[in-house]
Amino acid sequence: MSSTTEVISRWSTLIEDFNMSPQDFYNEVTKAIEKRQIPNAKIERIQMKEGNFFSAKREYLSISCNKDFYFAICAAPFGTGFFVSWWLLDPPDGFLSSVFSTTAALAKGFVKPWTYYRVDAANMFQTVTHTAILEVIDQATSGKGIKSLTAEERKPIMRDFFK
Repeated sequence: MSSTTEVISRWSTLIEDFNMSPQDFYNEVTKAIEKRQIPNAKIERIQMKEGNFFSAKREYLSISCNKDFYFAICAAPFGTGFFVSWWLLDPPDGFLSSVFSTTAALAKGFVKPWTYYRVDAANMFQTVTHTAILEVIDQATSGKGIKSLTAEERKPIMRDFFK
């Protein structure tokens, strides 16, 4: 993530006593997203650094919508469980980032302000994608004696746009 990438919302869970290959999980999420026919959705696998320039990379599933927002979805075995997370991100504007650098966030506020429409668009994209991810989790774990996610565990964490 760039320093001017904004986190709109995030979510994560650890499914105890469950394992699945990340590639299979990403394939199932891709199918679940495609059946929802999100306008202008682009789905791809991306490599993100675990840390600095020399660090290893981890594969994420990226889903973008109109170049306004994108999800970075992580799925990985962890201990005896399976970890899933997503980040709904507002990517930096290439022009703003390169020209304004340190004041990019301020400039971005003028060019792409958080209006009710923009928040609703982010929420629509988040709701559809989050529902697809939960559907994949529910289908993969049902009938296997694995505890279902509680209502609290299913809730994403949203930032406050209108402080």
